[in-house]
Amino acid sequence: MYPRITVYALIGRENEMRQINHLLDNLHVGKPAVLVLEGPSGSGRTRLLDETARLARRRGMTVFAEPEWAGAVGSQQILRTAGDHSGPMVLLGDHPRRIDPRAWSVLERLAEAVPVLVVITGSADIAPHLPGADAYRIRLTPLSPAAQAEFVARTVGARPDPLLMDLCRVAAGRPAALRELLAGLDEEGLLRIEAGWATLRATRLPRRTEAYLRGQVASVSAPARHLLQAAATVGVSFPLLRLARLMGVGPVSMLPALEEALESGLLGGDGELLVFGHDLVRAAVEATLPRPVAAALRVEAPRVPARPSYKPHPRQPQKADWDALSPREREIAALVGQALTNRQIATRTGISPHTVNYHLRQIFQKLGIGSRVELVGLLHRRAAAGGSEARPSSE
Repeated sequence: MYPRITVYALIGRENEMRQINHLLDNLHVGKPAVLVLEGPSGSGRTRLLDETARLARRRGMTVFAEPEWAGAVGSQQILRTAGDHSGPMVLLGDHPRRIDPRAWSVLERLAEAVPVLVVITGSADIAPHLPGADAYRIRLTPLSPAAQAEFVARTVGARPDPLLMDLCRVAAGRPAALRELLAGLDEEGLLRIEAGWATLRATRLPRRTEAYLRGQVASVSAPARHLLQAAATVGVSFPLLRLARLMGVGPVSMLPALEEALESGLLGGDGELLVFGHDLVRAAVEATLPRPVAAALRVEAPRVPARPSYKPHPRQPQKADWDALSPREREIAALVGQALTNRQIATRTGISPHTVNYHLRQIFQKLGIGSRVELVGLLHRRAAAGGSEARPSSE
């Protein structure tokens, strides 16, 4: 492993840090302040909790970790020794459900003597425990594309190229998932550092990222999992109504499961469409389905063209005629199989994105398909049969 892939830098959280600094600078005696760091798994809540502790200690504040205060006995001990600590106290909790309810009343009494700030992660409802507390919430959102690029650069010690950043969309802007992806790429020799640039040797997911994605699917409720799996058989992007028809339910009844699926980071929204962050994410989710079920869902899913202006050839052949493709079309088809966007393909081949789109329409028509997802499926089957067009480049 590259020794540089060791530091989990706090990047892209400048606004959150300003809020935390302001809160630490304005604590007062009378009632405790409670800060809840909210966000999905992998968004960096624990990392921000650690940074809060560092900032508090730098100010000379006394910091207690969760085991020291979350129980009724521990909180009473802190109350008895309050006079031994000068200045504000900061109490950290990464597992709100483990906090003894009796500890909250002790903290209210403690706040009458010294300024108290409680910082916890998750989305715990603190109101019943501290009705008189000053409550604050910080919601951690996905890192911006610029912050992700900086995260990658500082983690691996080199500037990421566009293909690497495209693969990083798998992490959905979540720092922990992004770091795991980079570590996995490095472990399996898929990451190359050369002349100040970080590039991919091959475009595929490392095993640890595949395991992470499977874990994300397994961690959601059964309705959300079924929604994700059905969506994976439809395509990379699609309207909600199309998914609702496939599942045989109304859009409104899907909302609870949909919200959970969006929270998982596996599925996102882009205007009026639902989207998987990367086709490799879609493929990983689909792989959690038994093959017969996945095949049945693909048959049931209504086929629509990739673009409204394109209409598939009405007589689709039983077998794709790869010989009908020109050399340039074969080249572009292979690059689509590497999960490149039209703009990336244009850069690689030296033509314009508009020309790439034209070639794709020709490829779809000649092969009798209607989307990039179908093309990728044909390429995989072609590779399994030994066809050269579908073999992805190792560079």
